[in-house]
Amino acid sequence: MSSSSYDLQAKLGRMLDDGVWRAGERLPPERELSEQFGLARNTVRRALKALEDAGRLERHVGRGTFVHKGTASAPAKFAARIDLASPAEVMEVRQIFEPQAANLTAGRASIEELQAIEEAYRRSVAAKGFAEFEYWDGQLHLAIIRATRNSLLIEYCEAIGEARQQPQWYRLKQRSLTADTRSLYDQQHGDIVAALQERDASAARAAMLRHLISVRDHLLGS
Repeated sequence: MSSSSYDLQAKLGRMLDDGVWRAGERLPPERELSEQFGLARNTVRRALKALEDAGRLERHVGRGTFVHKGTASAPAKFAARIDLASPAEVMEVRQIFEPQAANLTAGRASIEELQAIEEAYRRSVAAKGFAEFEYWDGQLHLAIIRATRNSLLIEYCEAIGEARQQPQWYRLKQRSLTADTRSLYDQQHGDIVAALQERDASAARAAMLRHLISVRDHLLGS
């Protein structure tokens, strides 16, 4: 298998771990995945086959590729309780928890955790297309949350992240992400990362809140 197939297999595996697709859920067709990741369809096919061989996916001729029903992350189980939450409700919860997570991370994150946050930020800036940006945007926020080392907060926020994969939410994000909006998000993410690297808890908290208010306003209308 080529390095591109290995890289895609790893990326799709992380997305399964993070609950982007839930147990029993159908993945996008190979054509869409090929367009999203900028890879040839045969590369996508090999990555999907490897995940199928590993027992993570089920492929059915004429129906598509599905997440194996035994593949369910702990956050996915918790997220089932909030499946019916509206985007407005999700944004309210994010504005309560994520600024405080940034505040905690500024004081607790290890050098390695700060590097992971920086890497996710760098990849989000370099992302080509909506799907790739959306993935690394989510990874950046999760890296910040995970660096709090508060297991309850992490599980709660990961569950909220899964709720964000609802079709209505995804369509809202896709419509709202213009070139100008993405440029603003890149700048705001940079402010958050800089504050974390400087161990400035109050600045990190304020920067995260400003960012989430911008996201809310662009998604739902100010």
